[in-house]
Amino acid sequence: MKIDYDYMKKILEIFLESKIPTSDWNDFTTLHKDSEDKFVFHIRIMFDKNLIKTLSNDNKTGINQAYRGDEYEYSISITEWRLSSEGHDFASAIVKENILNTIKEQFKEEGLSTIIDISKKIMIKKANKLLDEL
Repeated sequence: MKIDYDYMKKILEIFLESKIPTSDWNDFTTLHKDSEDKFVFHIRIMFDKNLIKTLSNDNKTGINQAYRGDEYEYSISITEWRLSSEGHDFASAIVKENILNTIKEQFKEEGLSTIIDISKKIMIKKANKLLDEL
């Protein structure tokens, strides 16, 4: 499965729009009701890159899977998730339409590590441009 940056943006927006500092599986129902596989894939990728963390020391997602026939079944242990500082930085960048479009148009084949670095560089460049205008 390939990373869908539009989908990742939707996940990050739910974190950013939350009224409390944590979210869990239930906060993402609109996303995982259509495809649990796609949702789990993206959440796990974001955990791999430390964009999302849990409040526990083991930092487990609370998502377990078993292969049944021709598909996965998931069992969910409701675990509180939060954006890490790295996650907030990335979310702040990717929710900006011009940055997301640049990523999708010019860097769509790059891995997530590269996309995180690129989004930071774009944000820094924009900030420097604003500072130069002051």
